Amino acid sequence: MMNQRLLPHKRLGRQGPWLLLIHGYMVDGGMFAPVESVLAQHYRLIIPDLRGYGSAWNWEGPYTFSQRVQDLAHLIHAVAKNEPVWVMGYSMGGALAQLLVRDYSELVQGVILACTFAYKPATTLEQWQGRLLPRLLRMLPLASIANLLYPQIFGSEEFPPEIIQWYKRVLRSLRLEVILADAENIHTFDGRPYLRSITKPTLVVGGTSDFMVPTHHSYLLAENIPKAHLLLYPNAGHALILTHRRPLVRDVHRFILQESHKPGSPNPHSVLSQSQQ
Repeated sequence: MMNQRLLPHKRLGRQGPWLLLIHGYMVDGGMFAPVESVLAQHYRLIIPDLRGYGSAWNWEGPYTFSQRVQDLAHLIHAVAKNEPVWVMGYSMGGALAQLLVRDYSELVQGVILACTFAYKPATTLEQWQGRLLPRLLRMLPLASIANLLYPQIFGSEEFPPEIIQWYKRVLRSLRLEVILADAENIHTFDGRPYLRSITKPTLVVGGTSDFMVPTHHSYLLAENIPKAHLLLYPNAGHALILTHRRPLVRDVHRFILQESHKPGSPNPHSVLSQSQQ
């Protein structure tokens, strides 16, 4: 490993399988606060701040996906002592989870890919967004960028003050170098060539009203990962970890139990919805 420092991280829970939670773009591990206390009743959680974010805001680069995956693998080695872990990657964290299972398959028990993508610039609109975002990041203050992104991420939902305070605190710690690098990482990442090589049990989670990562990304993942199951929440947006936290925790827990206690996995590509639960 190039850098032997451990990513700053939170450990919760004393029993059950290991579960690594990988946060998304322009946030930190605090994004899992709405679900961590319930998950910690069943799992030993590892919740890191990625290089350049949160408590690792001042870590030096490179801020590449390759380096981030090395950081995560080193963390698993150190904390889980090489015991395979379940991995939940959210948004950008889902791209990292795909790389982690590709490059360090022996460390991964199974994968939950939430509100994420294998290839972000899949449509003309997304290609345009990928070209525009770096320009906006250079031109506008982060607060202005946050105001532009807020409706796409959070929709019209109103959240408790502590969530808004956390979001503002994260924004204040972000550095332009980091978010420009990850904007490029996100829009140049292409996991499509190796999706069929992912043989670990996989749950793909998405929201039907996610404007940041529309459902065509969830379908692409589920249709190309051999053991994938697809779970779509009606009317859920990119912040479904906040708006749909109870069904999300329930379904993640159900999936891990199912895959942990049955040989193989049932009916790949099965599509579930919240209304069917």
